[in-house]
Amino acid sequence: MGTGEPRETQPFTLEQRLRDAVERGDRTTIEKALERGADLQAKDDLGRSVVLLATHYAGDLDLVKLLHAKGAPVDVPDVNGRTALSFAAEDGRLDLVRWLVEQKAEVDSRDQQQRTPLFHAALGAHDDVIAFLADRGAAVDAHDRFGDTPLMVACAKGHDATAALLVARGADAKARDQEGRTASERSAPGAERCRKLGAT
Repeated sequence: MGTGEPRETQPFTLEQRLRDAVERGDRTTIEKALERGADLQAKDDLGRSVVLLATHYAGDLDLVKLLHAKGAPVDVPDVNGRTALSFAAEDGRLDLVRWLVEQKAEVDSRDQQQRTPLFHAALGAHDDVIAFLADRGAAVDAHDRFGDTPLMVACAKGHDATAALLVARGADAKARDQEGRTASERSAPGAERCRKLGAT
């Protein structure tokens, strides 16, 4: 107690030590773990790969590139079906999104909620990510398990500019969720552009 070094006792295996270091962006420990033979393909108990951890927690493109160059796959889903691309889109990290797509990550991969990376980008109003994914063929009208579309969730969160972008990219303003509501009817207070969708 009181040593100030609780992390030393946490990782039990080489792979756990590697994943812990990846989350923290600790290059020195990562290199040591790899030198000792840590398996870059190993996942944690939530099915998260080292590339997913480096993307979502460290948010470090150079680290992601390093891990991939050493053999780590880029497009492996976790137990919830989320991929590194899904988290990069959610976090609004266009640099990571662009690189992952260039490495052939699936732009329309669906998680357990049936949400795509573009869907997660819409939830966070990351318009540059949405535009990039749409340019790469991502579906702008993907329905999740609740019947929601990216346009519906953008309007529900009051993201007017995001909604306008999605409509410009071909999103269907007349689509209805499982309760029969349109994006306009789901609009948050003050989301004027979303509300006007119902008048078109």
